[in-house]
This record gives sequence, structure tokens and C-alpha cells, in this order.
Amino acid sequence: MSLRELAQHCGISASQLSKIESGKARLTVDTALKIAGVLQVPAAVFLSEPPQRPVARRSVTRRSQGIKHATPGMSQEVLCAEFKEKHQLFWKVKVTAKSFEENGGWHQHPGQEFLYVLSGSLQLQSQYYDPIVLKAGDSILFDADQPHAYVSIDGPAELLMMNSLSQQGDFE
Repeated sequence: MSLRELAQHCGISASQLSKIESGKARLTVDTALKIAGVLQVPAAVFLSEPPQRPVARRSVTRRSQGIKHATPGMSQEVLCAEFKEKHQLFWKVKVTAKSFEENGGWHQHPGQEFLYVLSGSLQLQSQYYDPIVLKAGDSILFDADQPHAYVSIDGPAELLMMNSLSQQGDFE
């Protein structure tokens, strides 16, 4: 398939695709997903950085064996934390706070935060956005340096959380 044909199938110009290919323009997640769909390959092929060395690491956390932390209105279990160079932190979280005050107020930290709700309903509050309710199966990704708080709706909410410690903060 030619560059022009691929660009046409993806709904972008051939010159834009050429700039992406040569590194003169940035590949967005949206464009990577379109290209991956047309070529029938995983989007990760385009979005992941090539490893500098062979990678064959793994980290396992057995059920309820992660390091546990408790904060107001929330309990957290650290998952798969053995890697020396940590760029992401993974957590199993149970939110019990029924109000902003029970949550301990605003939280913020560098990087991004990804949440996937396993059970229950969670209200994510932010100083920059209207509160949003997430239910089992919903997910969200946001810049975690914006003040945010979690409130459970109708009983505890369990979720998986991933904190990316990068400072880049863009989702393109």
C-alpha cells in the first residue's frame, strides 16, 4: 500500500503522514489507531518506544500480598512493584469516602492517573472539571497534577489505578 493510499484510508493528508513517518510531526493516539486499523496491526507497534535492550522482566503480586496503604476514605494495595526504574505505579484501590471531606480533600501529584472501575460507582471530583460518575467497566485518564478527589457512591468502589510518573502530561 502506498503512503498516499494509507493516508486516504486514514483520512489525513499524504504530506501529514510523510511528516509523521520522518519524525517531523508527532503521531497522535487517534492517528495511530486509524493506521493500525487500516494495516490490521496492534496500535502499540506505532506508539511504543523501541526497547534499548532485550526486555524479559516480570513482577507478580499474589492476591492480597501487595504493600498496603490507608488514607482517609481509601485503602490501596501496591501491585507489581519490584522493578528498579519505576515509570508507573499500579494499585488496587477501595474507595469508601462518602464525601469530599471523608476523602481528605484535594490530592495532586505529577504525571497522569488512569482509573478502571472494577465494582461500585465512583465520583471523581476535580477543580477543573465538573464531577463525573464512573461505574463498573468505566475508565478515565487525566493529568494528576490537577487537584482531584474520590467519593464512593452507594457503597465502596473498587478500582485499578495506574500512576504514570512521566512529566510530559499529553495524551495525543
